[in-house]
Amino acid sequence: MFNKKNKLTAILLSALLAVAMLAGCGTSQPPPATEPPTTAAPATTTAAATTAAATEAATTTAAATTTTSRAANLATATMTAAATTTEEPVASGSVGGNILRWATTGIANKFNPIMSDNLYDSDINGLLFEGLVENDASGVPHPSNLNARMWDLSEDNRTYTFYLKDNITFSDGSPMTATDVEFTYRTMANPEYDGPRSYAVSGMVGYEEFNAGTTDEFLGVQVIDPYTISFTFVNPSPANIWDCGYGIMPMNYYEFATWNEFLSLLEKPMGSGMFVLDAFESNQYWALDRNENYWDPVNGVSIDGVLISHVPTESLIGALQTDQIDFFQHGVVTLDTVNMIESLPNASTHIYRSNGYIHLQFNTKKPHLSDIRVRQALMYALDRKSFVEIQYGEGLAEVAPSVFSPVAWATPPIETLNMYDFNLAKAEELMNEAGWFKGSDGMLEKDGVKFQLTWYVYEDAPWPSTLAGIASDHWKQLGVDLTIELMDFVTCIDKTTEIPFDERVFDIYTMGFSLAIDPDPSGALWDPAAYVIGGFNGSGYENPRASELIALGKNSFDQAEREGYYHEFAKLLNEEVPGTPLAYRSELWGINDRVVGMKNIGPFLRWASNPVIRNITLN
Repeated sequence: MFNKKNKLTAILLSALLAVAMLAGCGTSQPPPATEPPTTAAPATTTAAATTAAATEAATTTAAATTTTSRAANLATATMTAAATTTEEPVASGSVGGNILRWATTGIANKFNPIMSDNLYDSDINGLLFEGLVENDASGVPHPSNLNARMWDLSEDNRTYTFYLKDNITFSDGSPMTATDVEFTYRTMANPEYDGPRSYAVSGMVGYEEFNAGTTDEFLGVQVIDPYTISFTFVNPSPANIWDCGYGIMPMNYYEFATWNEFLSLLEKPMGSGMFVLDAFESNQYWALDRNENYWDPVNGVSIDGVLISHVPTESLIGALQTDQIDFFQHGVVTLDTVNMIESLPNASTHIYRSNGYIHLQFNTKKPHLSDIRVRQALMYALDRKSFVEIQYGEGLAEVAPSVFSPVAWATPPIETLNMYDFNLAKAEELMNEAGWFKGSDGMLEKDGVKFQLTWYVYEDAPWPSTLAGIASDHWKQLGVDLTIELMDFVTCIDKTTEIPFDERVFDIYTMGFSLAIDPDPSGALWDPAAYVIGGFNGSGYENPRASELIALGKNSFDQAEREGYYHEFAKLLNEEVPGTPLAYRSELWGINDRVVGMKNIGPFLRWASNPVIRNITLN
């Protein structure tokens, strides 16, 4: 664990590392900007993580097992290198040792598999916890290493039965049993649960009664014997398997009398994963050690730990060039960024189209945005094609017409969707149909009221400001009085989806979203059932047909039939635009040449997933 000396060393490292990285950056770095974590989608075994205020004190966790952190030793060595680096990069691999070094921003310190809701925190959770379901590079689900054999599916396709190995232990050495699995899922169904994963259990038998507190028995999750557990769903669905895949928490450690007691452990995680969280200092570093008590060492990791550093976007390439870090996911996905990384002698890029997109949300509960014609007009007045060209460049992104990603089989043919190509005349025509006309000052008004909008823009990444700037110009020509409120990423989350409905005063906000492997939109951005505090549906969109299509698609085992439902769902959202995907982006990674195995990642496999991390080695 970190002692006081090592803690101070790591804090100093953060400042010195930034200086050293900037020294090696030159003048060709992208503009200063930090890409925050994209908001995670439901349903994959690695999906999700959190959006909570960052803790200010270094925390030493109960799950850590080493007396002297390997990552702390690396921090000491790296600090020394950073302090002596001027303009010459250090020799590749001379500092990193056998510690994998990740640079990022936006980690919110909610280290819990059922509470987290941003993507980068979920990477950490993927290292600390293990679930019952994993997937391969194509997105096909299969039993994780926790399983003794393949799960069973009942004849009516409603009950999945899992068989745990009998030698699994958590990082403190205590055994994992089916009771721990049951506890994890009962916690998600608890009446006080306020995380984003309630959809994972809401479709199980007995959820409503248990969640209402009228019974202590959750019929949908049954312990059959110490190593056998079953999940029974109300309706059959091929997507149900993903709801069985969340990281398992040890009941003896996490059991709580009050909800606040449970929340008090968010920064003190304990799981059965290949790593333990040794210590962290918010917005500076996070030190993970290899779990020396890992229950299956033959299938464990070869690296000694992971050191995560908070590094602003403008410093990432310099940090990679000087061997201060091993890899990063760059938030500024442009041709210039790609060329800068590929010009480095010690690194290369890894690029693929993401299973997700950046999106815009309208607050459809606002009277002036409740009219579909108004939302359509604003779409016609938003030049997304120019935005993509300016922000990303040719080949790295494309205008997104569908709520399903281009790598998903559920995406409808593009010719069946309205692309809302930039057309101010069409936009004004729709505004007039909705009763909004330009006054003598050129601004839209209706019944003496000006058409005013407030757009929340977080500054941690460059693209929201770019988009809002383009919209501000064109919407002013349309007659819209637009106010842009600048804030950080966490504040934007807090003011849009985390607060009570009657306090949501925004009109528009934008974010990124990572989709599930299965295209089932349950619990996602425009699922009416996800219009809850802490849910992903920040637009307030509600449409009975949308809910029906989601249910029909989820409950069918015929992929062609599901495809038809999802095509109709995409067309409905494309017409009613409670919000919209803005662009399908590529994921851009910069990877140090000393890292072997990292390029197995793709749209369905994150670097922290067990199939990838266990095969990473460092030269």
